Amino acid sequence: MAALLFSMVPLFAATVWAQGLTLPAGASLQVSGGRLDLAGGDASIAGAFALGAGELRGVGAWRIAAGGSADFGSGIASLTGDWENRGIFTAGSSRVELRDGASPSSALLGTSQFANLSLVSLSGKRYRFESGFTQRVAAQLQIQGQGPAIQVDVTVPGNLAYLNLLAGGTQAIANVGVSDVYATGQHLAPMLTNQGGNGNAQGWFGNGVVVTPPTPVPALGWPMLLVLTGGMLWAAAQARRSGRHQGAEHAAW
Repeated sequence: MAALLFSMVPLFAATVWAQGLTLPAGASLQVSGGRLDLAGGDASIAGAFALGAGELRGVGAWRIAAGGSADFGSGIASLTGDWENRGIFTAGSSRVELRDGASPSSALLGTSQFANLSLVSLSGKRYRFESGFTQRVAAQLQIQGQGPAIQVDVTVPGNLAYLNLLAGGTQAIANVGVSDVYATGQHLAPMLTNQGGNGNAQGWFGNGVVVTPPTPVPALGWPMLLVLTGGMLWAAAQARRSGRHQGAEHAAW
């Protein structure tokens, strides 16, 4: 089966198999109530993809390029490779599943807000979060090792990534090790212990604290620095002048 290249194509209650998907800029694909099976191939989305109430199965890697968009509506998507979002991802009420495949690891790259995110493995797969980025989950977060413990870590060891289960969301977590991924929303797996992680897992398990990702402080340019310095010098001069005036009044009295 060859890769499919779509342009302005709707799929209504149809099942389509293809070895991969390429959606170029300016093209669109609506799955609606249909089913799209990529037979292990990768998807590259530079156009506009809409899943609707459809199903996306057999995906290797799913990549939304800068300028591309994917609206998952109320659908379900299952993949075995990387998830990458450099464009616009609209979760709706959808479910995204990352599962075992040919590779022992999958990466979550860029920043996405999922409705329902499921990371499940029978083989102790590694799910690597891109360092410096945050993944958010609004409805349900599932992380379950159904064999050896799943390992949740980062793309650059020692450089943090963040996972935020939003208020009101639920969690189903079991048999997981965490390294360098901080929980910044709800406390995750509070009744569990870290199974094989390096221990740097704030906001997880019974001994973590919820943290807030650092917010860069913008540097002041030279004009603002000059204004700030001038203001400080003026305030100091006023304070000295006021002190001399009060001293003179006291001496006269």
